[in-house]
Parts: sequence; structure tokens; C-alpha cells
Amino acid sequence: MFRMRKIFKNDLTLVIKIAGKITDENMQDWTNELRRLSKHSGRRIILDICEVTSISPRAVQVLADFLTDKIYLLNCPVYAVNMLQSAGLGANILS
Repeated sequence: MFRMRKIFKNDLTLVIKIAGKITDENMQDWTNELRRLSKHSGRRIILDICEVTSISPRAVQVLADFLTDKIYLLNCPVYAVNMLQSAGLGANILS
């Protein structure tokens, strides 16, 4: 089970902290939440995943499908960084 909570918001940026486990079993919820976040027009979205204890490779792939020029990742695990960089999405990873 994972949780998402807003930790910062202004006119230009929305920061969401994600915590818990993102598994194949909760993939539909994960997809729905990413779809909902991607509809925040005009606002840069930063997903801080430092409190994610595990994320399945399938969840990383779904995440990659939603990464756009306005959605970025912060505190991403190394294996997820590698997967996303190999998909050409390295610019969406903040260090």
C-alpha cells in the first residue's frame, strides 16, 4: 500500500510525497493516481519518493508512461533511475 500527500503547492509547482510499497497488486490505484496528477495543467509536479520502501519494475514502467515535461522525480532509487534513463527520461530525474 502506498500513500500520497501534498507537501508544497504554489502557482507553478506541486510537490507530492509518496510513501509505502508500490506493488503489482496496487497497480490500478497507482495508475489512477498518476493519471489524476498528470491533469494538473500548467503546474510542474515533483514526486518525492524518498519514503517508498519498494517499487515494482512494472510500477516504474507505468510511471515512465506518465512522465512528461512537467512531471519530475526526486529521491528516486538507483534501479528506477537506471530504468528511466534507459528509456530516455533522465531529464525528469532531479538529484
